[in-house]
Amino acid sequence: MKKLLVMTFMVFGIAFGAAATGNTALIAEKRANHLSEQMIRELRLNNYQANRVRAINMDVAAQITEIEQKYNGNQQLIDEQCKAVLATRDIELEDVLSTVQYNDYFGDRKVYSKVDKEFMASITEQGSENLASNEKANRKASAGSLASAGN
Repeated sequence: MKKLLVMTFMVFGIAFGAAATGNTALIAEKRANHLSEQMIRELRLNNYQANRVRAINMDVAAQITEIEQKYNGNQQLIDEQCKAVLATRDIELEDVLSTVQYNDYFGDRKVYSKVDKEFMASITEQGSENLASNEKANRKASAGSLASAGN
C-alpha cells in the first residue's frame, strides 16, 4: 500500500510540474487568440490578414507574458518593456492592415490594451480558483489513500 501511495504522489507531482512549465505558453496562446478574435471581428479582416494578425499577436503575447513574469511586481518596468513590444506590433500591423483598418486599430489601441488586461485578470482569477480546487482534491485523495493504506 505504501508503494501505491508513493506512486500516486509521484504521478501528481509530475503532472503539476508539467502543467507549471507549459503554463506560460498556454497563457500566451489564450491571450493572443482572445485579442486576435476581437481584432478580426472589429477590423473586419480577410483570411490572409487574420492569419497574419494571429501570428503577430502570438509573438507579442509571448513576449509580454515573459516580461510580466520576469519583472513581476515592478509595474513601471513592465510598462516600459511592453511599450517597446507594442510599438513593434504597430509597425508590423501597418504592413498587414489597410489604411482604414490601421487607422481604426490605431485609434482603438487603448481599448485593445484594456480588453487584454481584463482578459488576463479573468485568467488569473480562474487560475487561482482552479489551483485551490486542485489542492482540495489532492488533500481528499491523499486522505482517502492514507485511510485505505491503514486498512
